[in-house]
Amino acid sequence: MSIRDWMIGKLREDSKQVEPLGDHGLLVRRPARPDAVAYCVEPDSQTPFTAAALRAAIGEQPGTRMVIVTRRLVDPDVYEEARRLDVAVETFGGFRRAVDDCDDISRYTHRDEDYLHRRLYATRAVKELRRCGHRAWQIIRHDPLAPLTIVIHDRYELTDDDFGRVLADYPKLDLDAFVITNPSAQGFGTRVVNSARRAGVPICTLEDFLHKIREPWT
Repeated sequence: MSIRDWMIGKLREDSKQVEPLGDHGLLVRRPARPDAVAYCVEPDSQTPFTAAALRAAIGEQPGTRMVIVTRRLVDPDVYEEARRLDVAVETFGGFRRAVDDCDDISRYTHRDEDYLHRRLYATRAVKELRRCGHRAWQIIRHDPLAPLTIVIHDRYELTDDDFGRVLADYPKLDLDAFVITNPSAQGFGTRVVNSARRAGVPICTLEDFLHKIREPWT
């Protein structure tokens, strides 16, 4: 069974009217809303999904508004290319929420992303945010402050395994910080702090990160 066929089965369990398109596409019919067309990327533990593969996917399936990636690494430049092409790159969970919530599924953003963007722009230190991973952003700060690249995680308690697993999802990013967005997070265990030190990626809560965002990052 292809990943597309598996997704169709799950959507039908949700009582969605869904049908296959071509070899990798699917279409969800929605009353009073435009049809939602997506391209389903096959999982691959060896080969990352690239910007060239994104362009090929959109060329293969006309009308695609979201590209769904499951169990596959995504190159950082895919997200900027997706913005240029006016499509979204998301998980299957993101697609399901977009189908329920968005007239145009390419405009879907996760609530954590919306919250992060509001908080960052409210500091007035941020000029632009560029997505470079499923939960990773490059933060362009106003001169003379250098850009920062962060990954976010929403667990209340960050374990050493969580930290390692998230870093493994972004092998091509030079991360400046690992930011915990859960407002209940207060601190970090010794083991994960030591792992972060060895990796050269400091971990911090969102509040601590925002407090330091106007400063040079060292």
